[in-house]
Amino acid sequence: MKETLANANFPQDSEGRVYHISVKQGEVANRILTVGDHVRARAIAKWLDSEEEAGHPTFIHTSQRGFLTITGRYKGVPVSIIAIGMGNPMMDFLIRETRAIVSGTMAIIRFGSCGSWTDRAKLGSVIVPRGGFCIRRNLDYFSESPIYPELAKTPYLISGNFAADEEMTNRLANNLNSTLGPLEEETKGAIGPVVTGGLNCDGCSFYSSQGRIDPSFWDDNKDLIEDVRKVHPDVDCSEMETSMLFHLAKCSVKQKIRAAGCMQVFADRVGNGFIRPEIVALLEPAVGKAVLDTLISTKVEDEMDPVGTVWESVNKPSPV
Repeated sequence: MKETLANANFPQDSEGRVYHISVKQGEVANRILTVGDHVRARAIAKWLDSEEEAGHPTFIHTSQRGFLTITGRYKGVPVSIIAIGMGNPMMDFLIRETRAIVSGTMAIIRFGSCGSWTDRAKLGSVIVPRGGFCIRRNLDYFSESPIYPELAKTPYLISGNFAADEEMTNRLANNLNSTLGPLEEETKGAIGPVVTGGLNCDGCSFYSSQGRIDPSFWDDNKDLIEDVRKVHPDVDCSEMETSMLFHLAKCSVKQKIRAAGCMQVFADRVGNGFIRPEIVALLEPAVGKAVLDTLISTKVEDEMDPVGTVWESVNKPSPV
């Protein structure tokens, strides 16, 4: 820790920088594309307007905690690309800390990777869920002295569904179909289709709460996928961040957060296959561009004034 912080309840430094992401007001735009992987974030950032086109330098900052923030303009519209790592806590840091420093409506799209639970989403597909739920490992089940005996017979807890923003989700699916159509034909089906209408599930881990079997640990999860399907029969995939985004967007009570998500199918949980690197190299840039196109066409109310921000034009921008 380099800076002196105040307020143990919600730590910020003297400039208003939040604790984990280490950004302040004017460094994150109302429209955010979030990923887990720093490499993916930097690759997507190549779609941003050049500094000459934007009229300002691209803002790039990596926090001591490992969050990468890139803020610039895409087709003239301010956007931020933020890499957060993996898991629900990282999404919680992102949403709460950016909400604290961004005024007005926020539009956030998570672009990640997932494991497919359905034959209709093969390797190389992109899933756009209409909502999502969470699976939690129930620690009391594994405890010798459970605090909640009435729950102690259940190794995993399955939540209800949290809806994505319908308008953003539909627009995202349409943009992905337009973008991936030529690639699907070019790769003879190795990329695509775009799968819509189902649900995503977030596990609290990559392994036990997503039904992966590990003989080295006591997990009691051999029936987990079947149990989840009984509760949510239209589940398409699992990962660790997108459903948490939908949940927190619903719980943002003072200012609105619009949320959507899409995931590349990297793991085929039905056939036990994994995507090839050369397919990822074609797929990721195309999906990133479709997400950016969706964000800039999304209406946000009370968008921040560019004056004093990192996207304020310091010289006259060139025509895009």
